[in-house]
Amino acid sequence: MTNPPLNPDKQPEAPASPDSDELPWEPEGPTPTDPEPTPDPDLEPDPDPIPAPPPIQWEPATWYSITYACRNAGCPNQYKVYSAPEFYSNNGLPAYIQVIDSTCGKRSTILTATKLDPQPEEE
Repeated sequence: MTNPPLNPDKQPEAPASPDSDELPWEPEGPTPTDPEPTPDPDLEPDPDPIPAPPPIQWEPATWYSITYACRNAGCPNQYKVYSAPEFYSNNGLPAYIQVIDSTCGKRSTILTATKLDPQPEEE
């Protein structure tokens, strides 16, 4: 079997797959000589408008006035700040001090706590 004669005017055919060593097209994406693309502000996630507050030092069996907000994604109350004029600290351990959002049913973040002075009288 003989090979057909080579035609010098004929252009080489494009490779059958992009996995080939020869690429007849320009590679997609940035190349090392391209400048850094500037990020599109519409595509960047918004920063959390209510950052995590510093830890609160709770005293056990004490009444506080607090502000709180739900920071859970998808909650209709997300980032809305509410207040509770009388909030009890239970035993003072953060695991037992919580506000549950009534819409999403998840824990809200307590932003501030001010100890009431004078403390309400026990009933």
